[in-house]
Amino acid sequence: MSPRRCNGDILMHLNNERKLTKVNNFIRGLCFPKLATLCITFISSAPVLAATPEIISFEQLGYSRSVVLNGISPEFSVNVPKPKAGLDPGASFVRLRLEPSPSLNDDSSVRLLLNGEPVKVVSVKSLRAEPTVTLPLPTLPPGVGSVDLSIQPYLFISRNFCQDLQSGNLFLTIGKDSFFQLVPQASDQSIVGFFQSSYSQVTLTVPSNLNQSQAQSALWLYGVLAYQFGTRQIPILWQQGQSSPAQNSAQVILHTQSSGPDLEYNGTTLRVKATPQAVQALATRFAQPALVGRGLTVEAAQIEPRIDSEQPAQNRSFKELGFNDSPRRGIGAQAFRLNFDLAQLGGRPKDLTLSLNSTFTPVEPARGERLNAQIYLNGNLIQTYNLGDQTKLRDTLALPAAKLRRSNNLDTVFTYTPSEGSCQAAPTNTTIQIDGDSNLSWSDYQGPTGDLSDLPHRFLQSGQVIVDFKEPTLFASTAYLLGVISRLGRQPVLPQLIDAKTIGDWSNLPKDQTGKAPDWRLVALAPQKTPFPAPIHLEQQSFEIYNPLNQQQIFKARPTDSIGILQYFSYQQTPTLWLSWWGPQAKMAEELSQALADPRTLLANQLNGNVVTATGPNQLQTWDLSERALKVSNPDSLGAGSLVRRYRSLLIALGLILGAVVTWQIYRRLGRPPVSATPVSTPVKEVEPS
Repeated sequence: MSPRRCNGDILMHLNNERKLTKVNNFIRGLCFPKLATLCITFISSAPVLAATPEIISFEQLGYSRSVVLNGISPEFSVNVPKPKAGLDPGASFVRLRLEPSPSLNDDSSVRLLLNGEPVKVVSVKSLRAEPTVTLPLPTLPPGVGSVDLSIQPYLFISRNFCQDLQSGNLFLTIGKDSFFQLVPQASDQSIVGFFQSSYSQVTLTVPSNLNQSQAQSALWLYGVLAYQFGTRQIPILWQQGQSSPAQNSAQVILHTQSSGPDLEYNGTTLRVKATPQAVQALATRFAQPALVGRGLTVEAAQIEPRIDSEQPAQNRSFKELGFNDSPRRGIGAQAFRLNFDLAQLGGRPKDLTLSLNSTFTPVEPARGERLNAQIYLNGNLIQTYNLGDQTKLRDTLALPAAKLRRSNNLDTVFTYTPSEGSCQAAPTNTTIQIDGDSNLSWSDYQGPTGDLSDLPHRFLQSGQVIVDFKEPTLFASTAYLLGVISRLGRQPVLPQLIDAKTIGDWSNLPKDQTGKAPDWRLVALAPQKTPFPAPIHLEQQSFEIYNPLNQQQIFKARPTDSIGILQYFSYQQTPTLWLSWWGPQAKMAEELSQALADPRTLLANQLNGNVVTATGPNQLQTWDLSERALKVSNPDSLGAGSLVRRYRSLLIALGLILGAVVTWQIYRRLGRPPVSATPVSTPVKEVEPS
């Protein structure tokens, strides 16, 4: 390299450094301690990492099952937001798994469109040989904020479309394992980018010696991480003490240094001060313009107090619930699905009402065309409509609250049947659109159900955690459970921490900061510590779960068994979760909560009943021990029920023997052959004549 070239590079580097210094000084000048909410300085030596691909599966987009398209020309549309830094067309793509019905004609085809432009047509014959289709994503024009994918099949079996529709074999399945891979043109060098990146796992490292305020911040931080990574299957591990991150993983370090920054982000490591302000800053959606740039240090994070509305709005529009209101065109059945959770409604609603607004092209009943609509809630038929030649459907109807689950599906299915005269020709498509201003409304909320279906919606308000945070196992177990609630509820949970050692009277638990009873409690305690009215009394020597109808034993715990137990009940009129264990191994409580917190298992989504037991890693069982289905008893007691179950086989044998004896005796008495009776001749006395 020539000296002139070298000197030029040095001068250019010095100029860049001067510009960066001016920018930093300008930002510092704007950051006054009393006025600024966030003061930052940039670390110019931070490494610039390559853009990380973001994988978005159809399952993450709300399609927990494969999508089935029915009819001659159904249509399916889905969209994902474009990365802020733009899309790299050389590395971004969408991969689809399309499985056609085995009855389809080989000349049936599927047209694929990206942002309204056809990009590929695939025959059914080729899909049978290879059902996976990969589409490169093109560069998006300015002003386009999302990648829109449309799948438009043209399906037939014969040339008689009416017979094809009636056969029920006109369908194409879109696998739920289909996914988008989005690679930005430049790496998102912000804290938002940290949470949107893909890692094999995230490790939260917490110091060993924490005071109560710092321990509360640690619990909050785990819940915030579970919330921020909630849409992806990235496990978040809790590590108390020193740890080193694994390959392709990220590390979040909670520190207690009084002089350190509130937030410090560099590469794949995020350092957070153990204060409520710092953790709450991560719980926001990063609207602050200062939270940009890799290698930043947030000196002080001041959070404005959140002002909750006195009465939240008791209605949600389809658009607020994430519904795609784009029109559909096709023949046959067109299904519109709205996915919603009770957490999105703020609880289990009472008097739930659907207001549906839809528009569609008319049909001609005089020619034999028919258009019908059906509404289903979680697979239950609620209402049917014969639309005739109408062009709009405006209706309000009540939905049965008893059919609601933790996660719900509301399906509106329009079925267009062409006339018989057009069976041999291509019938006209019908266009249908459900407006995004359709909504769900309700009058009030129901009380607790008494089972784990109350998770998470009843645990999203102000709550209370009672745990001895000096016990590492219980502390970690509590963090994992809070992560479950935050991930299911799609919002971070920030409860009040109460040290279990400070409670002397368990019959009078502490109130919250306002002097009222908390909306919920999460208690992590060793067995035989409290007189909780839990379904399973852990102070006993053993217990068993049995079916009261046939007295059959289903589960039995002995003193030497090791079982993690999570129980849900009401204590002092407060919904309460109690995490503990049975037997000698306290780690079973942590294994239970960690298994629920792992988003790859989906165990938390399947919680029901009011008791969860864990006999090993990912070996969980749920039980309804509210005496509506199963019961719990102590087999060591001398109750009649316990004696019957303990000696059930002996009693059955004795009953059979006794029954046989009785039957034999009856047979001996009634089963003898009849004895013929011999008539007794009576001598006739002769009367002598007088």
